[in-house]
Amino acid sequence: MLSAILSIGYGTSASYPGNGKGGTGKTSVACALALALSNRGKTVLADLDQRWTAARLLGVDLDGPSDFAAMANLEVRSFTPRTELEAFIERIVPIKVISRRMLRSHTFGYVTAALPGLQAFLMLERLRQLADEAAARNGFAVIDAPASGSLLELLSVGQGVGDLAPSGTLNRLARAVDEFLRDPRRFGVLLVARPERLAVREALEVLATLRDELRLGYVVAILNGVPDPLLSSSDFAKMHRLAAHRRLALQRRATSELAVRAHKRFEDSGVEVIELPMLYTSEFARPQIEILATALDRLAYKQE
Repeated sequence: MLSAILSIGYGTSASYPGNGKGGTGKTSVACALALALSNRGKTVLADLDQRWTAARLLGVDLDGPSDFAAMANLEVRSFTPRTELEAFIERIVPIKVISRRMLRSHTFGYVTAALPGLQAFLMLERLRQLADEAAARNGFAVIDAPASGSLLELLSVGQGVGDLAPSGTLNRLARAVDEFLRDPRRFGVLLVARPERLAVREALEVLATLRDELRLGYVVAILNGVPDPLLSSSDFAKMHRLAAHRRLALQRRATSELAVRAHKRFEDSGVEVIELPMLYTSEFARPQIEILATALDRLAYKQE
């Protein structure tokens, strides 16, 4: 059973409010999957965008960066690199007076500067712990990832930390993180892409990086915002006098055709593809998340 799934997105056209940078829908997909999985076990949704977008979409109020709010079988938590760094120092220096003094000192700032990627690595280690906690209770962890560029850096930082620390605590943690990421039974990635040429091309490039360089074993492609063609060729022929309506209908059909081609490209690359429908709505909140959760139920079922 997969214990942790991370959602990243590609696309430029914003169709839903609150979907995160670029309107790709990665946050909406993460929320929907977490909601679907919560019907099968205790689920934690980790919000890494530091804007609490996932919590707002689900109608949950977070009081602070390290607090969490519970709903029916689903917890939403928010994490920041700084809070994870502080927690790590307090673990290795259990005397709070000393650990807090270290965090406030200029000397410690020099230490973190000498270990590039330390905060990002500790965030990754925290996600590994979160996944292990979920697996221990036959539950799930869903991660709403940061922007795609910083995500690849995040996933690859463990190797760099391991090289910088050839022994000791950091090296042990680096090996544990590396094993976690490469185990397809424990960790997977959702590549969320809109049916756009550039978005699909970027997602395929990242797919190659995830497999060939990072050697991740579980990746699923999500085509988000796929419209139904709706009209037939004969319907288009009848719309020649309705220029504005015809233009919108043609745009919708073109997007649908792009989705068909994108679906095939992902399948040819050897990944499972799930299509999510375009939702024509003036707002995007919990009811719309529930619609997407139903569409993702097939993926959730496979994780049991």
